[in-house]
Amino acid sequence: MHYDRADAWLCRPDQPNDPCLTDLDATELRPDGQRVVEPFAPAAHPSADCFYVYPTVDFDDVPGNHTDFADKNPMLEATRAQAARFGSSCRVFVPLYRQMTLGTYITSAEVHRRHFDIAFADVLAAFRYYLAHFDDGRGIVLLGHSQGAQMVERLVQEVFDDDPAMRARLLVAMPIGGDVSVASGSTKGGTFKNVPVCTSADELGCVIAYATYLPDGLKHPWPGLPGPGRRTACTNPAALGGTDKARLAGSVLPTRSRYRTNMPGSQWAKTPFIVLRDFYSAWCVERPDGFSYLAVTPDPATGDTRAGPIDLDTARWHQQLAGIQLGLHILDYQFPQDDLVRLVSRKAAIAAASKGSGATR
Repeated sequence: MHYDRADAWLCRPDQPNDPCLTDLDATELRPDGQRVVEPFAPAAHPSADCFYVYPTVDFDDVPGNHTDFADKNPMLEATRAQAARFGSSCRVFVPLYRQMTLGTYITSAEVHRRHFDIAFADVLAAFRYYLAHFDDGRGIVLLGHSQGAQMVERLVQEVFDDDPAMRARLLVAMPIGGDVSVASGSTKGGTFKNVPVCTSADELGCVIAYATYLPDGLKHPWPGLPGPGRRTACTNPAALGGTDKARLAGSVLPTRSRYRTNMPGSQWAKTPFIVLRDFYSAWCVERPDGFSYLAVTPDPATGDTRAGPIDLDTARWHQQLAGIQLGLHILDYQFPQDDLVRLVSRKAAIAAASKGSGATR
């Protein structure tokens, strides 16, 4: 990939008609049944940059890497659903990359590693290009989901984990729906040596990682159990550092899709997104076998007239790959999206204030 070419990027703030800045309005469905359109407002003077890696969108069952970028709509749909609305808090950069096909996940370890390395080489090259041509000292936010989360994990390992100067630039990494682990009883020591999972909204240079499931979880979840002496990372965006149940500030669901009919709110919303605030609750479940996950359930307050726009028990929302169950994987970013965007905004403000005062961290 040649990242000096504009067409190697899905979103880049210097491009005209950036799809990460347009057509992002949402309709809020309020507890009393009102439907109120909320125009999307990009950050006027963002002090952070968000670098996002999209999930697997090439569902070819033949192992390999995606090389045909004539149709960018699959990548764009995932990007708009998961990352574009972070543009209210940061500048959003989204490179194309030769991601692994879905079939690569169910092949041998050697074949998987070879194709993973090709995909990551693109992600690393894109990030290096960003640093060389667009970096002007803003705080850095890393976003990724599923395969994109695994790319972000390795990016943290190779660029940030052993480099104090780069760790000082990192506001937060969000490899969501990936496979982050920590040493038992610690906030780091698993996937990352020096970058901890976040334990507060004000903490900088940390990681937010989780996978969403219904409260009962699943018997054989992806990516499987963590190794001996480790536990799966679970950070609840609504209650960092704890396992208590907390209402999610705002769940954002797309109403349009080229690949699915009857999207949530599609029959009544004229905007590309709907928002439900204080409707779902989430908490981290820590199983005795070391696997942890973010449990999500509808939890409307007394007098709330809203009906959930999605049936979480419907198999449509549950993904499965070669017998490994992914739970509510497709909705990982959607449930706490407002919480995540607010966390980025808060961390960016803290970093900017610290920089302005000359303080170090």
